[in-house]
Parts: sequence; structure tokens; C-alpha cells
Amino acid sequence: MENVPRNHEADIENNSSEQELLYVAERIHSKFDVVKSYSQRPLMQDRLIFCTDPLLREVNKEAYKPNFVIIGHLCPYREGEFLMEIEMQKRIYLASFLQKAEKTASLKDFCKLIKDSADRINGCYEITHCRCYSQYLGTIEQASIEGHPGFFIEMILVDASFIIELFLRAYNKKWREEGDFILDGPGKMHNIRRDLFLAENQLPFFILKELYEFAFGGNPDFPSFLHLTCHFFGPYYNQHTSIQAPSVCHGRAKLEDAKHFTDLLRTLQLPPYSLLPSSKKPEESLEAGQGQGEYLYSAVLLREAGVKFKVTTNRCLLDIEFNQNNGELKIPPLRLDELTESFFRNLMAWEQRYYPHETLICDYIFLMEYLIKSTEDVDLLVRKRILINQLGSHKAVVSLFNKLCKHVIPMEKNHYSDIFWKLNAYNAVRRHSWIAILRLQYFSTLWRGVATIAAVVLLVLTLIQTICAVISL
Repeated sequence: MENVPRNHEADIENNSSEQELLYVAERIHSKFDVVKSYSQRPLMQDRLIFCTDPLLREVNKEAYKPNFVIIGHLCPYREGEFLMEIEMQKRIYLASFLQKAEKTASLKDFCKLIKDSADRINGCYEITHCRCYSQYLGTIEQASIEGHPGFFIEMILVDASFIIELFLRAYNKKWREEGDFILDGPGKMHNIRRDLFLAENQLPFFILKELYEFAFGGNPDFPSFLHLTCHFFGPYYNQHTSIQAPSVCHGRAKLEDAKHFTDLLRTLQLPPYSLLPSSKKPEESLEAGQGQGEYLYSAVLLREAGVKFKVTTNRCLLDIEFNQNNGELKIPPLRLDELTESFFRNLMAWEQRYYPHETLICDYIFLMEYLIKSTEDVDLLVRKRILINQLGSHKAVVSLFNKLCKHVIPMEKNHYSDIFWKLNAYNAVRRHSWIAILRLQYFSTLWRGVATIAAVVLLVLTLIQTICAVISL
């Protein structure tokens, strides 16, 4: 009789344990529908807008965060008090956009266009690790389409029309209104242009293009959307010159197929030959055995080895050349300011995610990081007009390039592997360093060269005089 209560207690414990396991199993099973729905989304490479890798964000999270305007549904605080003033300006721009397009399309027409493209738009967003949503697996499709389809359509239309209207007003003064909050405000355009190239702060390029063409397609008074976009982001083309229209050398087809603004800006930085369908891949141009090498000397050490740094003009930013015959390393100018880090960080994050085998921007940064090891290196490149330093100090430039490469894994053979090999080979020839020492120490300036020649002449005359005196004895 004493065993009965114990058995009863054991049964209760077993039942409780089974119920707990059943609850856990049901909870896991309830997520299967979400997982199944997620697995039917486009492939990872088609998810064009994503949250940045946490390791990259760890170095400088502010570089990926919009400060003035939020675009799309990946960023947080859309319904909070954050940036409420600019959100109101978006509605003002929406009204102006609709007024310009009223002869060809109505508000209802635009809403229908977005609704028909809703699945494709959402398919561009990768939100499994997004910090902005607390729901399991970040089920934005359910929240935005099934639960609140009107909110989703409004959000896309407001953001897209804001961008289009902003581009139009920036392109031609005739489309501006008196007292424009953005264009008439000091520094506001500068800040917005920066926010619009952030990798997380994007709308798919195709929906912007479709809305624009739906409103103004065929109207000769309006330029193409690609032309309009390239004009707006002109200050970021080659970092030192503006662009009036996308030229043939930059592969117009590739620009037309841009995934979003971050992708388009990356394309504008690339050398022309990298955009041609028939061109060889960088690694295919390397000779057998010519790898990147374990190390590349800094700019000052390369100069001491005889390398002559030359600035080039009207070149794409990444178009760097080294001539072994005369030892000239030609590098396009790069302007460094407070937005440079954010610009390159977002391009590098996008490139590593979408172009893992064509990391040309990352390769460029690695090359520059090798060249810039000290403030003396920066001073050399500034004097050669390769760097336009607006950061305030040479030390800040060294810190910038050191941080840009953190948590970025270099390719085994990058775009500049042949230049690495040629520079190291040139550096290994002692004759080059002897000539460089002679040139730098004795002929670096006109007066120093004259003094050197005079000293040599004096030495020769003294030697002759001495020989003559000895002979006369």
C-alpha cells in the first residue's frame, strides 16, 4: 500500500514531462510553415537588400546607418518619432510627383503597379537576421502584405516618389518649388545623397524605374531614369569628377541592370574593360605562378626602391597601372572626406555578398592599405596629388584604411595580383634602388641637383690639380 502514492507521483511526473515535450514539439512544428514559406523565396543571391554582416558592423555601425532619410522596410523606426520631419517631406514630394504625372497616370494606377510587383519587391529583401523585427524569422511578408497590404503599397510609393521627385528637382531648377526643404537647406542634399547609397537603405532599382517610366516614359521633356540617377550621384563617380550621362565605356547595359543604387555606384567605379562581355576575368590575365604575394611594400619604401608615383586623370577609380620599363605606378586621385568610410564600407559589404568572386572594390582597398602604412606614406601620396586629404590629418588616413580592411577576407588572387608581382620584382632589382637613392638624395630639387653637379666638378678639378702637382714633382 505504501508504493501506491509513489507510483501515482511518478505517473504525474511522467505525464507532466510528456506534456512539456508535446508542447515543445508543437511549438517547433508551428514554425514549419514559416520555414517552408521562407524556403520558397528566391535564392540568396537574389535577395538584394540585406542586413550587413555583424562582424563588419562591429567595426563602425554608424557607417551603415541612415542619418537623415529612411528608405524601404529593412531599417527600424518607420513608425516612431525618428526623422518625422523628413517623413512629412516625403508626402509633400509625393503630391508634387503625382501632379507632374497626372496626365499619364493616377494615384490608383501607381498603387496597382506596386501591388502587382509586391512579391517581386519582397523577394529582394533578405530579412532572416534583420535586427529590425522581433518576430521569428522576421516574417515581413505576413506583416506587410497579408496583414497590412495598404501599408506596404503606401510605403513603397511614398519612398519611390520621394526619390524620383528629389532626382528631378536636383536635375533641373524648373522642377523645384520655392522654399524647398531639402535643396534650400544647408547640407541636407549632401546628407540625403549619403543615405541613399547605403546598402541596407534601398529600394529595388526595377520598381523605381518602372514607376518613373510609367509616369514620364516617352515624354521628351524628361531624361531617362538612368541618366537622372547618374546625375544625382555624380559626386561619387570616380570620386573627383561629375558625370552628366552614363557613357558607353561604363557599360550602359550593366548600369541599366543595376540592382539598386549601391550596385550602380559600384559599377561606376569599375575599369571599362571589366564591364565588357568579351573581356577576360582579372585572374585569367595573370601569368602562371604570379600570385598576390605575401606582402607589398609601402609607398615610401617603393619610392626608395625606384618606383615613381604618378596621378592619372579621367580614369575610373580602380584603373591602376604599373609600367616596369620606367617604374611608373599610375593611380587615379581619391578624395578622402567624412563620407569616404561609409561609401567604401557599403560598397565592400554589397560586393562581398553579391560579387564574392569579383571583389574589385575590396581589392582596391587592400592595395591602398598596403601602400599606406604611415603618415609618411600619406604625405608622399598627397604631394603626388593621388590623395586629396580632407580628413584633417595624415594619421586619420592611415587609420581609415587600416579599419576598412578589418573582417574583410581577401581573395587568393585579386584584381591587382599582376601589379603586386611586378612591384615586388621591380623592388628586388638593386640597380633601381641605387638610382632612386641618387635621385632622391642628390637630385630631388633643381638647386640640390646643381649643388651636386658643382660638388662633383669641384672634386674632379681638385683631383686633376692633385695629379698635376704630383707629376710636376
